Amino acid sequence: MTPILHPSAARPRVPDWIRTVIPPSGWTNVFTLVPSNDYLYGTETLFGDWQGRTLLLAKDGAPTRVIRTLRDRGESRPWRHAQRELGDPGGWKTNEWLARAASSVPGGMLYGSATGNLLCDDPTWSRSLPGFFSDPLHGYLKSVLGWVLDSMQNVRSIACLGEHAWFLAATVLGRPDMARTFGQCRDSNSAIVATRGSKTIAAHALYHPAARVADESKRGGWLALASAATR
Repeated sequence: MTPILHPSAARPRVPDWIRTVIPPSGWTNVFTLVPSNDYLYGTETLFGDWQGRTLLLAKDGAPTRVIRTLRDRGESRPWRHAQRELGDPGGWKTNEWLARAASSVPGGMLYGSATGNLLCDDPTWSRSLPGFFSDPLHGYLKSVLGWVLDSMQNVRSIACLGEHAWFLAATVLGRPDMARTFGQCRDSNSAIVATRGSKTIAAHALYHPAARVADESKRGGWLALASAATR
């Protein structure tokens, strides 16, 4: 799987209020864990186009223990997406599936997560996210996603890969009334369309790549996303 990287000039500098945030108990700021890091999302090593039209938004990046292990074994860039060829124990199947699905969507993309620069300290792969749906964590993550959307000059679509991403996108786009409608909108291929500044942005509800459903069930959302990207 070849990383889709873009010149650093296209990537905005992550502001200090994100770099220095002290998260609630149970969470770790990746900029504290990896002080040399300069990227908001570890998954920018797969899709990293800040000038792209589509933001792929997953649930979260990785458990804290995974990034700490990569750091401790001396990797030059431990905050990265999981890859089969590097011997990573988990996460790479999701990324490979996502890369195949995203190939049907035209235009550049940025791959991020609803938790931004925060890592959940729960060591398991299928983990809950304590405090995600309420403040202070929710308020902080809203601010981060808002900054991302404002920094992506050409963004037109958010592909919400699961309920956490959908909940956050709906609130940031000013539609908190739609925040709990992920399943309904996913199954009907319905989107939230809202204006943020001078941009019209559509949020699409898609199955998470690791969802235990048939691939055919997942394809409908990607077809709708691809169609929207051509308009």
